Amino acid sequence: MANTIYRNFKQVADAESARTALLDAGFQPSAVQLNTHDPRGQDTSTNAVDNIMNSMTPDDADTTDHGAPRAAAMLTIDVDTDEERDQADAIVRGFGASEA
Repeated sequence: MANTIYRNFKQVADAESARTALLDAGFQPSAVQLNTHDPRGQDTSTNAVDNIMNSMTPDDADTTDHGAPRAAAMLTIDVDTDEERDQADAIVRGFGASEA
């Protein structure tokens, strides 16, 4: 059964290494797409709200002062069989992938 799987990575270098490993394992270049996530710039309103919220929370008293970690890259992998899916999952897990 053909489908596409999506896996996130915290580091672009890990995603690049996983893509290389998939290609080395025989996956076609057109079946493995690497997309990096560029952080969005904050607009004035978002900055204002962040500053207000940060001023209401003591520094390092909890985790509200720090943004949640965001994936840095995503691999999109087209697979034709369950075996290919399992193989791709095993390869990308070795590079720290998480499901999207």
